[in-house]
Amino acid sequence: NSGNSGGPVLSQSTGGLVGVAFQGYAGSSVENQGHMVPAPVIDRFLRGIDDDDDAEEKPPPNLPSLGVHLQLLQSPSLRKYLKMKDTDTGVMVTHVEHGSSAEGSLIPGDVLLEVDGVKLANDGSAVFLGQRLAMVAILQARYVGDAVPIRLLREGVEMTIDVTLKTLHQLVPRGQYDVRPPFVIVGGLLFQPLSLEYLQSWGGDLKDAPTHLVEQYYDGISGPDKKEVVVLSQVLSDEVNIGFTFDSVGLDYVKSVNGSPVADMHRFVAAIKKSIKAGDEFIRLEVTRGNVPNIVVLETSKLKQADETIRDRYQIPMRHSSHFEDVHDSL
Repeated sequence: NSGNSGGPVLSQSTGGLVGVAFQGYAGSSVENQGHMVPAPVIDRFLRGIDDDDDAEEKPPPNLPSLGVHLQLLQSPSLRKYLKMKDTDTGVMVTHVEHGSSAEGSLIPGDVLLEVDGVKLANDGSAVFLGQRLAMVAILQARYVGDAVPIRLLREGVEMTIDVTLKTLHQLVPRGQYDVRPPFVIVGGLLFQPLSLEYLQSWGGDLKDAPTHLVEQYYDGISGPDKKEVVVLSQVLSDEVNIGFTFDSVGLDYVKSVNGSPVADMHRFVAAIKKSIKAGDEFIRLEVTRGNVPNIVVLETSKLKQADETIRDRYQIPMRHSSHFEDVHDSL
C-alpha cells in the first residue's frame, strides 16, 4: 500500500515488531507483495551507530560477504567429478573477487560444504534460524572482522579454513546515497564511473539500459586492473573530436590509456594528466562495448584550448568534479 514505507511490520500471531516496510511490488502477475527490512538488519544498524560512550566497541553495520561466485551442484555427474561423497552437499566456487574475504583462502573448484557450522544444500540454501534460507544469511549474521570456519572439499580432500570477513567492493556500486558522481571532460568527451543510479536513468528496472553496461553491473568481474567501469557517457562535439560521435563510441567503457589498463576513475585521470605533462603528441584510448575495441585518439596540443571553448559553448560550470584536479594543471 502506498505510503507504508518506513512503517512497522507486525507479526499477525504475536503482534511483535518483525521489520520495517520499505517497498511494495505491483505487477501483472503478482499482487499484495511487500518487502521489509528484517529486525536483525535493523539491530545491526542500530548497534553500529550507537553513540553511547559507555557502549562496548561498536561492530561495523556493514554487511560482510565472501566475495565469490558460486555454481549450484544439483548435477550428480558434476558432484561425482568433484569427488563428493553421496552424503556430501554444497556449492562450488567458480571465481574469487579481488580484495574479497575469500582471496588467499578459497580457490576456484573448492566445494563449500559448511559455513560457520551450517551445512549447505546443493541449491545453495541452508537451514538457519529455523528457516531454509540462502547461504548469505549465515554470513550476514556475523560482522566484518569475524573469522568464520568453512568446511570444504578441495580436489577430493576435505579441510576446514577460517576466513576473515570483509565487506564486498562491487565492480558497479549497488546503491549510493548523498554521493556526487565523479566525472571529467577531456576533449569534449565526458567520462564517469558506471553506477546503478546512472543505469536507472533509462528506467528503474534496467530493461531499457544499454545491454553491455547492464552485463557489467550484474556479471562484471573486478581485479587489480579493473576496480570500476569508466564509461564514455557523452560526446560534446568539437573540432578536436571530429569522427568520434556518440553513435560510434558513446556509452563505450574505457579499457586502456596509451596501452595502460584503466582500473578506476582516479587512474584514468592520472593517466591523462601524465600524458599531457609528458608532452605526448597523442592520447590513445581503447574503448569497447564488449569484445570488439574502438580506438579514440586526441591530439594533446589541442586539448586545453578545445576544452575551454567547449566549456563556453556548452555553458559547463566545471570540466571535472571535485574529486579531481583539472587535467590541464599539468601544463
